[in-house]
Amino acid sequence: MHAYKKFLFLLLLTPLLLQAGHKWVLTYSKGTSYTNQGYVVADRWNAIAKEIDYRWEKGYDLIDIAQGYTKWIALFAKHSGFKTQSYVTRRIWADFREAMIKKFHEGFSLIDLEHGEGIYVGIFVKGKHIKNSTYINADYYKDLRKKVHKAWAKGYKILFIRYYEGQWLAFLAKDDKTPQTLDSTRTWKSFQYVIQQRWKEGYYLTDLHFGFDQWVGTFSKTTDYTSQSYDLSNKWKYLEPLIKRRWKEGYQITKITDGW
Repeated sequence: MHAYKKFLFLLLLTPLLLQAGHKWVLTYSKGTSYTNQGYVVADRWNAIAKEIDYRWEKGYDLIDIAQGYTKWIALFAKHSGFKTQSYVTRRIWADFREAMIKKFHEGFSLIDLEHGEGIYVGIFVKGKHIKNSTYINADYYKDLRKKVHKAWAKGYKILFIRYYEGQWLAFLAKDDKTPQTLDSTRTWKSFQYVIQQRWKEGYYLTDLHFGFDQWVGTFSKTTDYTSQSYDLSNKWKYLEPLIKRRWKEGYQITKITDGW
């Protein structure tokens, strides 16, 4: 009986330990074209989908989506520079890839991809000078890095990187003018040092992802931003007053990331 009670205690404690280790990271930037920024938090994708349609009717654009620790978050803004938007959902990667390639042929670019509740959700846009979208994949991060370097040599730049279902994915667009670097660390503490160093070198954090036990960040010498900052917390509700403060300071949220 003693062993059973111990097992039950650990079973009940595990979700709390997982939540304590989980992190939401918000990246803020100044210099963006965004105005009237806002976000929606929901437990299920269906609720987010309804909110997207509602916000589109009000003239907002969908900037970013994130899913982590039972929550979906959608980020909206006006004056994004996008001419048109749509999103695609599929339960199987092969089906999503097929729909994505079709979108690419129609002139759309993929600016964000999230996976939660067994669903792939991709945001597609036209406009904002994103051209010739494509993607590369690899089973291992080191192999993805090699492919990224080859893509850089051909004039492509990283839009964002993801790790889902055992594969690394890098989504790219043609851009000969923006220098980039790609960095990864095993802990967030170490990655903070990377951020500080890259900022000193004139780079901005343009993508952040946690996958396969490591933080992976893309840094770009973009003219879209003039300064950056970030906040993190294991609970979203603790970030809400920080977001309001950042907005008052003139920052806009440019990336929502979760990790461990």
